[in-house]
Amino acid sequence: MKKIFSTILFLILFVHIFSFYDMYDYLFMKPGTHFEYNANHLGEMGFEIYTVYKYPLMDSNKLLESVWSQPRSLIGGQMAVESSYYTHAISSSQAMGLLQLKNTTATDVYVYNLFDPYDNLKGALEYHGYLRRLFNDEKLQLVAYHDGPTAVMAGVISPGGEAYYQKVKKAQESYKNTKIYSPYFLKGGIYFDKNRVLTTDLAGGIAYRKLELYGDVSLGINTNQLIDSNTNFLDFGFDYSLLYAPRTYFAFGFSGDPLPSNLIFRIGFPWQNFILTVFDNPQIIYKHQLTKNFATRISLSTDKLLLSGYYTISNLDLFVGYEIFDKSINVGFRIR
Repeated sequence: MKKIFSTILFLILFVHIFSFYDMYDYLFMKPGTHFEYNANHLGEMGFEIYTVYKYPLMDSNKLLESVWSQPRSLIGGQMAVESSYYTHAISSSQAMGLLQLKNTTATDVYVYNLFDPYDNLKGALEYHGYLRRLFNDEKLQLVAYHDGPTAVMAGVISPGGEAYYQKVKKAQESYKNTKIYSPYFLKGGIYFDKNRVLTTDLAGGIAYRKLELYGDVSLGINTNQLIDSNTNFLDFGFDYSLLYAPRTYFAFGFSGDPLPSNLIFRIGFPWQNFILTVFDNPQIIYKHQLTKNFATRISLSTDKLLLSGYYTISNLDLFVGYEIFDKSINVGFRIR
């Protein structure tokens, strides 16, 4: 039993040198466990395991106290259908949050961060109010929320819209106070670089409304010490990041180890964004999900320029990248 525990503990230690995914991506992934392996032809390699969890943020009845323009049980039931009460749900059509709004709709009703439950609810209520004024019929209002008002105004109710209406009404009938959930993650792994340094890290992060907090503890073991007594054998590191997201597509904050030494900006959505780090460790990362199955990523720092992409097949992501400065080819995979 001790041997199994030691093995698991070793495997959950974390590094992020090779990873296609940045630490700021994890809170927007679907909850679950992911295993990732990356390597290059220089002999460097890394293993990573990370799990995205849900934690209870608040009671649904507490959130629904601000609802006056619609039946509270109706909105509660709709949250169950749309997101299963999860603040960071993202659909395949890029609708976001508890009530699955798209950014264009949110912009029209002056809603700022769709991952904040209060902002998301405000946007949904504004949209519901518009649809109720437009149709003055609850069924058409709900169908239009799903299908869009243009189709309903043309007199078309799709099978999907009809099924959606039935699901929401059924969820409304069975609605009772429950928890609203937000994400946190734990991540760990091991990494061996070309300089014979073995690094282990443990990282984590949590989202609370418009705030995101990340932390990382690392331990480097320099095997060169075996042949060079002047080389430090151990290298311990700790850093953290705090981001504030006033908009769905914009967040800013700082990182430190332990004093703040960098400013961080995230511009864009989870599927397409820039992450800029300035001052102590300047870096720019650009990620773009081109299709449902293919994404690209460019990472530039003072000593690295990595061009990479991954292709998704079911629950498997295949990764390939080329590091310009080292002239190394990186390959890997992730299982979800």
